[in-house]
Amino acid sequence: MSFAESTARMDEACLRVFGKDVTYLPQAGGQTTIRGVFESTREPEDASPGVYAVLFVRLADLPAAPLRGDEVEVDGTTYKVFEIEADTSGSAVLRMRQV
Repeated sequence: MSFAESTARMDEACLRVFGKDVTYLPQAGGQTTIRGVFESTREPEDASPGVYAVLFVRLADLPAAPLRGDEVEVDGTTYKVFEIEADTSGSAVLRMRQV
């Protein structure tokens, strides 16, 4: 088993154990429910509002590649994606600000 395959399996296990269902709202329209690991207050920022949220996802679970400006609804709160950090195992961290 390659390193990428091992990492992908570990990502799937983390999503199964620590993930929650969220609604992904791409700019192109439509919506889909995906599983992601959500953290509401990740790191401080110099600009207001002062903190941002992150969502760890598998890219294969999304209807299309994520884009800046896509939105994610978590527990009734909507967040807008402002940065995407993808890795070679097929996962990504979406940095988001509350809308």
